[in-house]
Amino acid sequence: MEIRGELEISEEEIDQLEMHSVINVLSVISSQLQLIQMNTKHPEILNDSIHATSELATAARKQNQNKFRESVLNDLEKKLFAALTALENKQPLLNDGSTTAEYKGIFKEILNIISIRVNELTKRWENPDAWETHPIEEFENDFRKFFHALEKNSKGKYRIIYNIAEQEEKDYLVQFKISSDTTFITMPIVLKDVIRDLIANARKYTQPGGTITVGISQKEGKLRFVVEDNGYGIPEDEVNEIVKFGYRGSNVKEKVRTMGGGFGLTKAWYVTRKFGGRMWINSELNRGTKVTIELPFPAEK
Repeated sequence: MEIRGELEISEEEIDQLEMHSVINVLSVISSQLQLIQMNTKHPEILNDSIHATSELATAARKQNQNKFRESVLNDLEKKLFAALTALENKQPLLNDGSTTAEYKGIFKEILNIISIRVNELTKRWENPDAWETHPIEEFENDFRKFFHALEKNSKGKYRIIYNIAEQEEKDYLVQFKISSDTTFITMPIVLKDVIRDLIANARKYTQPGGTITVGISQKEGKLRFVVEDNGYGIPEDEVNEIVKFGYRGSNVKEKVRTMGGGFGLTKAWYVTRKFGGRMWINSELNRGTKVTIELPFPAEK
């Protein structure tokens, strides 16, 4: 089904869309720190790091460019790892059997992701409508890192693999393919964020053991992105509603715990409209969802 019509959304909600993926990552950091606090005899060691994470999230929500920048993120990283090292010296094995060293690896992955997003946001603030060119191999490697971070953050609940011959019961099989008439792929800076969000959604709303297929094609003056899963799907009468700000499918509200605000598809539709594109959502309950975005290349000036 092609999504049509206008998106009724306020300026404040647009601001939230701009920052929601970064805020989600900061929420992951905060929740992981609080989880450690629940499982240590020395919770006070992490208080400053939690406060710094909260301050950075507030700066992100307000799009305060003086307080939300790479140097502030670097300060948070230093403070966080100093706290984890101090905790490791006092209690290397946490109450739940996990280790402080294990969390160091998780936070490293998460902070790498947010560093990439801060750099992308800086570019978007400088030129919101800019298109950026990426070597295909580099683009694929960036998403491999993204998948690895998703897996790492699960703490062993699932794996993400790329070869069906290696897939076991709780593994997600990811098929990721890019084709172009050159060795590069070119897209609006913000679209890369949308692609990450929709892939994360596909993972979130697909049970372990499922398949997520991602394709990007660039040819004949068009950029086409498709992500398909075999997850919960969307009720037929809610497909047009699902792009509304904060809307989540009625079939997953009680099934899937999420720290997101239900903004992923709203942002995708907003960006699609902004760049003069088209968007389709095809879904069937308990069979999965396919989202397609097609953008025309900007006319040469």
